[in-house]
Amino acid sequence: MIWLLSACNSQTRYHQFRSIDKEEWQQTDTLSFDVPLNDTFLNHTLKLQLRHTARFPYKNLSIGMQVFSPDSQFTKTDKFNIHLMNDEGFWVGGGQGGLYQMNMGEMRLPPTISGTWHIHLFHAMDDSILVGIHDVGIEISALPASPASIYSQENKQ
Repeated sequence: MIWLLSACNSQTRYHQFRSIDKEEWQQTDTLSFDVPLNDTFLNHTLKLQLRHTARFPYKNLSIGMQVFSPDSQFTKTDKFNIHLMNDEGFWVGGGQGGLYQMNMGEMRLPPTISGTWHIHLFHAMDDSILVGIHDVGIEISALPASPASIYSQENKQ
């Protein structure tokens, strides 16, 4: 129920998970998202999301991300190191039934170039196979426009 309520955000422009087959994320498996965005004067924020089980053997997870704008003028590669467990040895994310979910890593996107953005995620751990990863997702939300940016857009028309 909490997941459903948190998904009801009017600023959310895209929200999608990719399931990991048999909860085994291969180092060679890149998760791809094709994101249509058409709000050409708003900034956006991209958040990574993760669902994992207690089978995951580490306290941390490193995820690499590549972002490409529709015209390939904006490209960014980043790496996120996420703490999945606190100092007391408890999983950080909320969840139930042995499945933990958490938001992690955040990146701001520039005002949108209208079209389909391409986002690629891959695990950046030393193991060739990571067990216990159930789903990996992204959420892209529009940031509220400041009065100054609305004013400047009105003057351009």
